[in-house]
Amino acid sequence: MFTKNLLFAGRIFILCIIILSTLATSVSRISAMSDESISNSGANSLGNYAVVFVSRQIPRNGSVYYPEGGSMPGVQPYSRFQVAAPGKLIIREANGTLRTLIDGSKPTPASLNLIDVNAPDVSYDGTKIVFAGLPQGSYSSRPMDGPGAWRIYVINVDGSGLRQVTFSDRNIDLSQFGNVAENFTAYDDTDPVWLPDGRIVFSSTRWPSFGQYGAALTSNLYVVNADGTGLHRITAERNGAERPVIDPLTGKIVYSRWWRNFRLGTDNMATIPYTDGGYVMKDGVCALKFQNAECQEAGGSTNLERNAWHLATINPDGTGLAQFAGQSNSFVVGELVNHAYGGAFAPDGSFYANFFPMTNGTEAAGFGGIRLYRRGANGYIPIIGITTRDESVQQFVRSDPGSTSYGVYVGNYAADPEVLPDGRLLISLAQDTNQDYGLYIINPNDLQSKPILVYDNPGTTELRARLVRARPLPPIIPDRVTRIASALPPTAQGPYDIDGTFTFNALNVYFNAPVDAKIINAPPVGSAKTIRFFIDHQRDQQTGSFETLDWPILLKEVPVNPDGSVSTSAPANVPLFEQLRTSQSAGYKIPLTGPGLTPGETGGAAHVAGMNFGRTGEVATCVGCHAGHTMIPVPANPADAQWTNLAPGATVTVSSTSNGSPNGINDRRLRMDLPYENSQKFWISNSGNLTAQWVKLTFPVPVTVRIVRLYNIPSTDSSIRILNTTVKLYSDEAGTVQVASKTSGALSENGTDVVFNNVLARAVRIEFTSANGSTAALGEVEVIARGEGHVGDNTTFADVPFSYWAWQYIETLYALNITTGCGTNPLIYCPSGLVTRAQMAIFLLRSKYGSSYVPPSATGTVFNDVTTSTPGAAWIEQLAREGITSGCGGGNYCPNNSVTRAQMAIFLLRAKYGDSYTPPPATGTMFSDVTLSTAGAAWIEQLAREGITSGCGGGRFCPGSPVTRAEMAVFLVRTFNLLP
Repeated sequence: MFTKNLLFAGRIFILCIIILSTLATSVSRISAMSDESISNSGANSLGNYAVVFVSRQIPRNGSVYYPEGGSMPGVQPYSRFQVAAPGKLIIREANGTLRTLIDGSKPTPASLNLIDVNAPDVSYDGTKIVFAGLPQGSYSSRPMDGPGAWRIYVINVDGSGLRQVTFSDRNIDLSQFGNVAENFTAYDDTDPVWLPDGRIVFSSTRWPSFGQYGAALTSNLYVVNADGTGLHRITAERNGAERPVIDPLTGKIVYSRWWRNFRLGTDNMATIPYTDGGYVMKDGVCALKFQNAECQEAGGSTNLERNAWHLATINPDGTGLAQFAGQSNSFVVGELVNHAYGGAFAPDGSFYANFFPMTNGTEAAGFGGIRLYRRGANGYIPIIGITTRDESVQQFVRSDPGSTSYGVYVGNYAADPEVLPDGRLLISLAQDTNQDYGLYIINPNDLQSKPILVYDNPGTTELRARLVRARPLPPIIPDRVTRIASALPPTAQGPYDIDGTFTFNALNVYFNAPVDAKIINAPPVGSAKTIRFFIDHQRDQQTGSFETLDWPILLKEVPVNPDGSVSTSAPANVPLFEQLRTSQSAGYKIPLTGPGLTPGETGGAAHVAGMNFGRTGEVATCVGCHAGHTMIPVPANPADAQWTNLAPGATVTVSSTSNGSPNGINDRRLRMDLPYENSQKFWISNSGNLTAQWVKLTFPVPVTVRIVRLYNIPSTDSSIRILNTTVKLYSDEAGTVQVASKTSGALSENGTDVVFNNVLARAVRIEFTSANGSTAALGEVEVIARGEGHVGDNTTFADVPFSYWAWQYIETLYALNITTGCGTNPLIYCPSGLVTRAQMAIFLLRSKYGSSYVPPSATGTVFNDVTTSTPGAAWIEQLAREGITSGCGGGNYCPNNSVTRAQMAIFLLRAKYGDSYTPPPATGTMFSDVTLSTAGAAWIEQLAREGITSGCGGGRFCPGSPVTRAEMAVFLVRTFNLLP
């Protein structure tokens, strides 16, 4: 278990790190409260606004590790559906009087027999309230239990018009889950909020699945019309999607997603079955609890372990998934920085979020505080309550040996912020572990001032307050994806694309964030040879904590281009995770992502530590493409994504050093405060002969350099000023063959650009020629460049250099012996040469069956123009036998004619799927030069849907253009998922 094992085994090391970090500032935000320190002048504290909230009973057993405490109902899997009846939906009017809309202690037909309520949200016009309600029945009140009856309701603010929106009307066949099926018969709905277009988005366990911890049912987001029609799922989380909120600036949904994947990436490719079923290790994936000498996590222990919630953002149709705020979702420290569960937006777009110390959410409910996040990689600001797990400044309520109250600390607890028009916060506040919350107002800009009591009924807990008022309408984002997601996940045997596919479009896996952005470095340039896609959906074994069962399925592995780009199709509306791999010659390992943001954070690995998804037909475009990097804006021009700071992947050597670390100049940290010696962020040489000092960055592969950006050390850290340098580029690793040289002039703390004309280089050397003293120094170096190869690879063909756009694909065909090129002495490939129909027959069948395949001898009787002596005759006739071709007309095959791009689409898909395959009808909307009447239009569009082609540029496909040998290599590798 994460909370016990990690906090027990690694507690001292990790928490010492945390105290030294900026997180420790939260301590000053936590002030003890007493009855005397709370102002009770709340009668007019809300001005002219009414507020709606829920008042519920306080369940006991608020924590597995501290059952004496009260539970906070409605929080994460532990209590999200916990019965706290009788509950009341109450409006406190502006004058302080109370009006009960729903009284759970008096269920009647008029109140639809509701006994409990939760999560109200007010419509944008201020006239309606949507909420979750539980009708009368016999239910367990235990945590982690779902009654299977929480549904969504709407009521007018004046108390009229109560109506039910969602119902217990799901009608699906659960037999595919075998003995696990009975766990999915019941489901619950909660956390509804209004979308700007009048629809409602809410969280539900309707999609049958267990999360990967604590036997919690998976939650996902659904959208429904206000009248109950049009209900559909928009996420495909494996673990959880809860507490949606609408971003007032963009109209997007921000929600809390549970980041968990207890299968870790490992360099070992052995298969180890488990005695009780399933696997300990398989396909480069290792079960978390079995880590040992064989099953060893890439990057070091705990670097891939996640078990917390963070803020994500999506469009209302489920597209555009990205992390909303925090920092890189890496290592344990990053996980704690990002942990947030619901909250409220301020008008400026900042987000006040709940923090609950039991980050997995299955072993405690509440006992937390409030943080402030600003969108992007900006960390957080602690506001009030328990906002970290720093045990050096706060103590467990109970710390007896063997009975420590993990996740429950001494202090006051705060949650459920609502931002008032004047910037103050209306929050729920509790003074002790009973978690008897009342409603209070605090000033987040003056936390020394007393909380103002608005309403508290002792013995019940008042939660989820929202102002009753009209609000500005956020932007309305029309749905681009309208296909309804399936009510069931795929079966274990597949097919896995029952909802079609989406395009995974990584523009550059080596893309780095700007200097000082709290995002971990991308893998070193050239380290990613391939990317592997796994599906890890619910099947018929898993019940939540048995990581050997329902083993993830390796769907495909596709090449990564030298510039870091990769585009391919993947099944839509299912949970997926990805893993990068180096080349076979480099050990076929998972590349590491470089040092982390805190000491001891040795760097993660290029293996997704959670789950991702894409919607049908979506083109999911990203740079870097792990959770943290999704906070980096994608360049408007995709070609610009080829160019990024590749310096973090370089090896640094220096002439001398007197202070700091040579690696400090390429760690992307210049002004970022470090929780240890700040001198580690930069480099200072020995004092003496300035012109003898130098810095060299050596890249693992050739790179094309566009800009070398040099930063002077900030004056707050050093008085050294560099007045001039000479930047030299070398084509060889040793730095003996100089290919370019430029001077920089005086260096700025904000970066000084030394511009080159796209020079292919392997090393960058900075020599110091002038300074305000005899010492050289650098704060940071960025090398804006494009990768041109893979570590361990060599260039085979003289006419296909590393920099050639199809180099990776051509090398793959050669490595698999599908081609030997077009000439020798020197060995050449002729990438611009055209492919004949006879050649295509050979290429297709070798790609499909392997280089050792030999077709039956030719008969000379299949086509008029193909005799037994025609080059490639046997391959041509086999193509006809398999129904891949019927010739070019008139009984002929036209073996010497060039293959057009439209013909190529048909060849490829028939070879891949068989002669009975028929693609979906064409839409005529995918390429500007492919209309409904274009020959092969349906085949062309299907080729694009599967990520095999993105066209010929400018939104066109060029269907009549002949296929070049370079294009053919790309088509074949992508169609048949060929790997060297």
